[in-house]
Amino acid sequence: MRKALDGVVKGRISSLSISQRDAAATALSLYKNEDTLRAKLTEAGFQAPEIDALAGLTGFSKFGHLSLKACRKLIPHLEQGLTYDQACTAAGYDFKGHGAGERAFTLPAAAPEMEQITSPVVRRAVAQTIKVVNGIIREMDASPAWVRIELARELSKTFGERQEMDRSMRENAAQNERLMQELRDTFHLLSPTGQDLVKYRLWKEQDGVCAYSLRRLDVERLFEPGYVDVDHIVPYSLSFDDRRSNKVLVLSSENRQKGNRLPLQYLQGKRREDFIVWTNSSVHDYRKRQNLLREKLSGDEAEGFRQRNLQDTQHMARFLYNYISDHLAFAQSEALGKKRVFAVSGAVTSHLRKRWGLSKVRADGDLHHALDAAVVACTTDGMIRRISGYYGHIEGEYLQDADGAGSQHARTKERFPAPWPRFRDELIVRLSEQPAEPLLDINPEFYCEYGTEHIRPVFVSRMPRRKVTGPGHKETIKGAAAADEGLLTVRKALTELKLDKDGEIKDYYMPSSDTLLYEALKAQLRRFGGDGKKAFAEPFYKPKADGTPGPLVRKVKTIEKATLTVPVHGGAASNDTMVRVDVFLVPGDGYYWVPVYVADTLKPELPNRAVAQGKPYSEWKEMREEDFIFSLYPNDLVYVEHKSGLKFTVQNADSTLEKTRTQTSAFVYFVGGSISTASITIRTHDNAYGIPSLGVKTLKTFHKYQVDVLGNVFPVHKETRQKFR
Repeated sequence: MRKALDGVVKGRISSLSISQRDAAATALSLYKNEDTLRAKLTEAGFQAPEIDALAGLTGFSKFGHLSLKACRKLIPHLEQGLTYDQACTAAGYDFKGHGAGERAFTLPAAAPEMEQITSPVVRRAVAQTIKVVNGIIREMDASPAWVRIELARELSKTFGERQEMDRSMRENAAQNERLMQELRDTFHLLSPTGQDLVKYRLWKEQDGVCAYSLRRLDVERLFEPGYVDVDHIVPYSLSFDDRRSNKVLVLSSENRQKGNRLPLQYLQGKRREDFIVWTNSSVHDYRKRQNLLREKLSGDEAEGFRQRNLQDTQHMARFLYNYISDHLAFAQSEALGKKRVFAVSGAVTSHLRKRWGLSKVRADGDLHHALDAAVVACTTDGMIRRISGYYGHIEGEYLQDADGAGSQHARTKERFPAPWPRFRDELIVRLSEQPAEPLLDINPEFYCEYGTEHIRPVFVSRMPRRKVTGPGHKETIKGAAAADEGLLTVRKALTELKLDKDGEIKDYYMPSSDTLLYEALKAQLRRFGGDGKKAFAEPFYKPKADGTPGPLVRKVKTIEKATLTVPVHGGAASNDTMVRVDVFLVPGDGYYWVPVYVADTLKPELPNRAVAQGKPYSEWKEMREEDFIFSLYPNDLVYVEHKSGLKFTVQNADSTLEKTRTQTSAFVYFVGGSISTASITIRTHDNAYGIPSLGVKTLKTFHKYQVDVLGNVFPVHKETRQKFR
């Protein structure tokens, strides 16, 4: 502003009032439309030549953290020579902005700051975090020394954005698996590592050339130690950016010569010109292209890189950081330092996980979150400094061990720093189903003193979903063909028609009402082998008696069997959301369950008929209230035991676990019920295995449990059946 106004009148800015300077800066920051900008500057008392000069400025990129009011109160004290903290105190402010509140042994469940959170997703996550922190403190009966937080960026995104991210991750995982199979089949790698996969992906993306020398890479030598390296374009010691957009595949010799520099700082002359041309024409990832063509990295840019990747700056991260700092009492010791709460970026922990040889297979269930927590706990400032120093002098020259146990420098054989010896082995054992015994062999010095008798397997805690809202019935309203028999009519598209085993159209309603149409439809289906999609891919016209085409037919009536329906506008619709199931134990007969739907929550009395496979509702067994034992909502924990065994199958087709496993009993989470099969769906605590259809009547044991936020389980004794009205 000073320079722009000096072009009109030298020293003009010194004659402006403080309010005029603030008004000009505010206008330049807020208004991008030139007409609006000029109008605001005119209101502030600027003349036409001054407005022309100021309008040519690009404006400020962002706001400071202090208001104009605060600045005006602080500046006089700063001009007197006081430091910032002294000026804040003199002006009546707390310069830290946090930490002045009273701290307690546990975090308060509610505080005035909670009102700042408007996102329901973030609010739930914060509430659960508070429960977990308090649960750990009560379990240990001691205040923590430090708290380290890793927060996912997607929590600040909309539901649609999170769904898109989830879809993208699934697609990426599927592509990785295809490439892994290629490595096994084409290159005969029996157990390809994650680093092998990265090399192969980059080789494909770069069309088989070295990104720096542009020489063709010999694919037969791709996995030969010392031939090619995966290089961080912006050195990792400067950026802590381990995303694929910051990686290229290069000859090891090129990587060694580049060292801790940017590509354009390393390449010179014609090589540099050729590299720029190749990057612009061949690199389609915008962020990677930006990194490759970066001329220099200023101190501010380097710090910006580090801050973005070392600390998540989203609202939730800031909130939890401040909330824990302000309200939680920490263990007292000068040796622990003043800083007790640390926020760590997922980019850093992801990189550490890879370098420590820890694989994260989401398809294997949810225990990878526990693995992440251990990595976050080890991501101290000291560890980050060690990593930065490691990469500062051996940038890009590490090789992954064949067994995936860690990394070492290709030339010096220096090991990538680990938290402690055999850290990887110990963590994997702690996540196993029988963790206690092997720990004495892995870390005898610690566990002989600490003991292993209290160590138990990790158990994933889930919050029951007791939501009772939702649609009262399905959208499609059907006619009643024979209501007493549970038969309904529904109009079905021709492409959905099928033939039954006798060659007739399955579930067709009253063929005799229009035999001409029925026979024509049946003949068309038979011509295409009973495939409705192929048979009626083209428009179908009802034939007239003389054989000429009549009106267009799109849908016909079919019969559908429905056990439970809701009367709607003279017809009926199927129930939609099952809120819960109520479980009964009939002496001498076994377990039964009664489905409770959203529509039932509006009725004065609860349903009392238990599901029976293949029978209409009128034939379902009526339950007595005195036989009721408990209600189950999704994610309620139960213990089930079956005399002939429970056969579990993996939940995800991409899982690396055994496809099935059988056991006589298990703690499992209830997922839902199916009235068509009179069975319930259950899943293991880690979501790795499940049983989609389990009959309860013949279960030897069927008990309900509660699980706290730390995975401790407690039996639930006989409940009282709760009504909704």
